[in-house]
Amino acid sequence: MQPQVQHSDDVRAERAVVIQLLRDDHDQQWTLGELREALSDVDPPAIAGALGGLEAEGVVYHSARYFWATVPIRHLDALGLIAV
Repeated sequence: MQPQVQHSDDVRAERAVVIQLLRDDHDQQWTLGELREALSDVDPPAIAGALGGLEAEGVVYHSARYFWATVPIRHLDALGLIAV
């Protein structure tokens, strides 16, 4: 399977979402509204697209109301392997 080529705005939105989901000054679970507020400089459709792509790749979990980073992503962050 070949990796998908992403547009730079898509990558920027995904990075922004992951950074928010890994913040240590917020609960691990975020509502879409909270993400939109925190990422006010990112277009809402880009946030929704980023969440969908990240969920498809196993980076983000989603329930009816919340989004959060998966356990492996949190572990990589704790190991210091996710750098911003």
